[in-house]
Amino acid sequence: MKKTLIVVYLVGFCTFLAATWEAIGPAGGNIRSVVVSPSNENILYAASYSYPCKIFRSIDAGASWTRTGSYNGYNYCMAIDPSDNLYSGYYGRVWKSTDGGATWTSGTVTSVYVYGLAVHPTDPSIIVGAGRKYISSGVYDMVFIKSTNSGSTWTTTTVLNTGGYCYGWCVAIDPSSPNTIYVGGSERVSTTYYPRVYKSTNGGTSFTDITWSATTGYYTYSLAVHPTNSNIVYAGTYTDGIYRSTDAGGSWTKVSTYFYNYRMATSSLDPNLVFSSGYSSVYRSTDAGLTWTSFSSGLDGRYLWGLAISPVSTSNVYVGNNAGCYKSTTMGTTWAAAINGMYLGEINDIGLAPSSPATLYTEFENVGVYKTTDNGSSWDLLPTPSTCGALCAFGVHNTDPDLVFGFEGSG
Repeated sequence: MKKTLIVVYLVGFCTFLAATWEAIGPAGGNIRSVVVSPSNENILYAASYSYPCKIFRSIDAGASWTRTGSYNGYNYCMAIDPSDNLYSGYYGRVWKSTDGGATWTSGTVTSVYVYGLAVHPTDPSIIVGAGRKYISSGVYDMVFIKSTNSGSTWTTTTVLNTGGYCYGWCVAIDPSSPNTIYVGGSERVSTTYYPRVYKSTNGGTSFTDITWSATTGYYTYSLAVHPTNSNIVYAGTYTDGIYRSTDAGGSWTKVSTYFYNYRMATSSLDPNLVFSSGYSSVYRSTDAGLTWTSFSSGLDGRYLWGLAISPVSTSNVYVGNNAGCYKSTTMGTTWAAAINGMYLGEINDIGLAPSSPATLYTEFENVGVYKTTDNGSSWDLLPTPSTCGALCAFGVHNTDPDLVFGFEGSG
């Protein structure tokens, strides 16, 4: 009770004096999607994985960010068209912004969780997507969704329906033949999930199962098509690596054992370049998917759901994860945080050093423990112990600001 009374008093006192609050960090937060403007590589958009979804915009290639708006929902995926119109997938809706994320309207896709979106390469009024549709308790269909009027209305096509758990996780359009569309997802048989890939050659009117003989892998999380060679298709799974086809899905070869292939991206500037974002690393191939290399230097956080390549320079690549946005200027070899102005962190507690008032400790939930020695002007991510849950309190020694106790509250 005493703690509650103090907090209420301080808030009231600050309000009385018309004081203002300033965010001091640590910067970052859970970023689900990152997209780059097709016409200006300096303009980026990032969407948070929070409710409401918060939209951030950068006009200096990620050096700084400004929050532009939000909408009442989570972000599962995002796409951008040549006019910088933004599309964001959520449950039952695809949200759209035509003003840089400041305001949003939505088109209805009844009962569908929208996990993947893509814009037609030559007709931006056509948007396609993949997801799972709730049918009844324990029953979901893998579905393909499509809009031919820039997201105002949507149609839904069932891709897989077994009376159980069928999920659509991703979608990819063949840039050389846009009527060819791939949908990836999963099917649960008994208690086991298996990856699935389906293909349409008529713009999504009907689909054919082209999955390899999958015996493991859980989900097909990501798909991509070679920018100039329609025969080369990539499929990233959750636990069974990356698969590659050289005959447009007729057959597949496993080319990587890397897990957690959340997103894939290619570039028309270098058609043989392809990226896949994983749990805490980014995977890269420079030979059209034949071989892959993992890179993680400079990356903090986990769950790299967001992935985007600059439209004018393959050196500049971006990922979003639970610690924020990260940028590489070395084609994915090394990374640096690009989170200035992005304040989304879940902070449970702050520990103050009695003998050094400018020294503070805090935990950025699901990322790690941070320390500042200059009242929050700058922060360092410290080596963080593995725990059963988040640290809910800190105790700092009375005379030694480097001696810290952390209290774990979920184990």
